[in-house]
Amino acid sequence: MRFRTFILITVLALVAVACGPSTGGSDPSSTEGQSDAITTTTDSPEAVISAPDAMLLSYKLVAGETYTYDVGIDQRIQMMAEGDSAALGDEEIPGEVAINLSGTTTFTHSVAEGLEPGTFEVTIKGDFTDLAVTGTVDGEPIEADLPDFAEMEAIDITIVVDEQGNIIPQDDEVGDIFGGDLGGLGSLGNFAGSGMTPGQFVGPPLSEEEVTVGDTWSETIELPGVMTEDPVTTEINSEVVGTDTVDGHEVLVIDTESVTSMIEFDLAQFLIGFFTAFVPEDGTAESDALVEDLRFLFTIDETVSNMTTWFDAETGYARMAELSSSTHFVMDINMPDDESGEMIGFVMDMSIAQDITYHLTDNSGA
Repeated sequence: MRFRTFILITVLALVAVACGPSTGGSDPSSTEGQSDAITTTTDSPEAVISAPDAMLLSYKLVAGETYTYDVGIDQRIQMMAEGDSAALGDEEIPGEVAINLSGTTTFTHSVAEGLEPGTFEVTIKGDFTDLAVTGTVDGEPIEADLPDFAEMEAIDITIVVDEQGNIIPQDDEVGDIFGGDLGGLGSLGNFAGSGMTPGQFVGPPLSEEEVTVGDTWSETIELPGVMTEDPVTTEINSEVVGTDTVDGHEVLVIDTESVTSMIEFDLAQFLIGFFTAFVPEDGTAESDALVEDLRFLFTIDETVSNMTTWFDAETGYARMAELSSSTHFVMDINMPDDESGEMIGFVMDMSIAQDITYHLTDNSGA
């Protein structure tokens, strides 16, 4: 395996693990609370005037049914790069990119029974064949194909959730990360942090207590850190802010903020160990230079996503949702060229922001 290809596969896999779920997780530590002030309406002209009695909310998914959502996306990518992109493999990376991707599509959420009681397997499928693309690459208007890293790949994933909307991690998820074509950058938007992929369960993790308008709840999810003892922490805070009517159905309006802590790691020591396993114990001048100069720093800033969900408590699923999220990350690399063996450096600084809307249009038996 080529050295730089191995490195890229490793970093994308680790980032995917570190980012974790954006709105749910297993074994959360929760705090429940009720506010004294009750807000009974939203800004919508169709808002319901009276607050409902407190109730226990849950997702009432039905195995064998398919839930169809119209999905709208508006994604903005800003990227600056300098150095030799050969450090990332064969892909050519432009030096400056400003891209806007927007459009609508249809996602299907097909439900099956989970292996454990009270859990569901949800298979999410959709693609982005009709996105409008505007922007520039290295100062020139986009007229041809997008750079690979900016493409919106088709979604085909299966997640497991419980009745409260918590994402249940599966034992084989790490293995699945190595599937597909990770030899190039791929679609970095899918790895860049919580809330950054449109292929996700629609709706927040729900309170384990009865709630009505004005009530709040929160939970903290911790995942193991990447090459560090510090965990990756996501704080999820939700509040029922009002009631409304969607497509003739009375719903609760839930605001949710998710904040994922900064992720920072250096793969240099790990990669040095891998590389030096293939050289003599007393080393060589080239291996000594590698140990001295190898660098692979990866930083994802604190990532924030905000979601509003129009949740139908009677039917037990989200009828609408609006999600806004943004993330910023930097990759700083210095590694040997595959051909010459000389050290080459590359720095990439990328910001991604996006707004996603979901509107349930149908649910029917499979």
